[in-house]
This record gives sequence, C-alpha cells and structure tokens, in this order.
Amino acid sequence: MNTTTIARAPTIRRRLRAAKRFSWPGFFVTVAASLLGALVPAAIGAGPNATLITTVVTTLLAAGGLTARDGTARGVKGIAIVLLAAGAVVLTVTGVTVLDLARGTAVTGGRIATFPVVPGAADTPSDDPRIGVPASVACGTGTCAIGVRSVGSTPLRITGTELDGDDFAVDSSDCVGRDVLPGRRCTLVVTFTPTGPGARVADLTIRHNVPGPAAFVELTGEASAALPQ
Repeated sequence: MNTTTIARAPTIRRRLRAAKRFSWPGFFVTVAASLLGALVPAAIGAGPNATLITTVVTTLLAAGGLTARDGTARGVKGIAIVLLAAGAVVLTVTGVTVLDLARGTAVTGGRIATFPVVPGAADTPSDDPRIGVPASVACGTGTCAIGVRSVGSTPLRITGTELDGDDFAVDSSDCVGRDVLPGRRCTLVVTFTPTGPGARVADLTIRHNVPGPAAFVELTGEASAALPQ
C-alpha cells in the first residue's frame, strides 16, 4: 500500500526562527536605537509626549531597516518588525522610567520625567517658565559645569546663586540676568576650593523666576591631601 505524505507549510514561529535578523543581536541593536531615540529629544528639552513619540518612530525605523534585506516573506518580516520594536520600546520605557523614579529626576538631569507614563509628566499647557537642573554634581578635585535648562514654555531667568559653604566657588556670569529661551540652557561653572581634607559637600541655591521655591544642587568634592596650614 502506497502512502502519500503531505508536506505542511512551516508555521509562523518556524519562519521567524529562520529569519536571519530576528535574533538577540538584532534585538540589542533595536534597543540601542530605541535608547538613542529617547535620550536625544529628552536632552534637548522635548516634553515627555514628544520623547515617547520619537522613541517609537526611531525604534520602528531601526527594526524596519534591520530586517529590510532579511530575505523573509513580507508578512513574516512585518511580524518581526513589530515584535522587535515592541520589545525594544517596552524595555526602554520601563528601564528609563525606573531610573527616573529612583533618581527623582529625568535621566538627562531635568526635574520632569522622561516619559508620560509617570503621573504628572504629560505635557500640560502652561505659560510659566520651568527649570531643569541635576540633583547633585560631583566636582572631583577641580572644576565642574552645571547645565541649567529652560524646560517651560516661556523664558527662564536666573536672578542669583548662593553657596552655603567655603569649599566651592561659582561663576554664574553665563546665567544670572539672562533670559534662557525654552529648550536652551546656560552654564554655571563651579570651582572646588576645599578648606580642609577629605570629602566636602555644599548646597548651591539657584534663584529664578519660576513660581515656587528656588532650585538646589548638591555639590560634592574630595580633597585628596591635607592642605597647608
């Protein structure tokens, strides 16, 4: 008796496994593109919603470019793009948001969250200026720069700076008395001038035209040797 074996068409799972770019290296490349799409707009002062949109678009373009010459069927290629992009976006948004919540600031140093998944982080219309500064800065044994970002919809004006100790000195000439346009920044240059050996800490107060309290930055430095008497 002759029996005839009917070949079954390969399943979607098998086709995805056969796709050359649908792999762990391909996923890591897509995640890297997703992080780039998140950090660049956040660094230049884009709002949480705009950052999320840019992240999604950049990730889809990266996944599409990665699988463009894969040689797989169009339908399988589309599934691969969606899976790569979705996994990368979820990983990026989750990781960055966890860092935001742990640090109390956005990963780029601002006071607002990077993505709108954090309550209160969505873009809300406002005519008020807003300020973005890092929570703390390590000056090591020399000088350091503090970027003061204007993240509101109207110009930010820095009216003055104060230090609560003698271990640091600040040059605020680039910021004080200037209007910093939305999306731009000015720079405070801090010089570490320790009055004693060991770790030194001071608080830098930045006064501005934003409604509410002044902004604060913790300054740290390490004097490596005893100072001459």
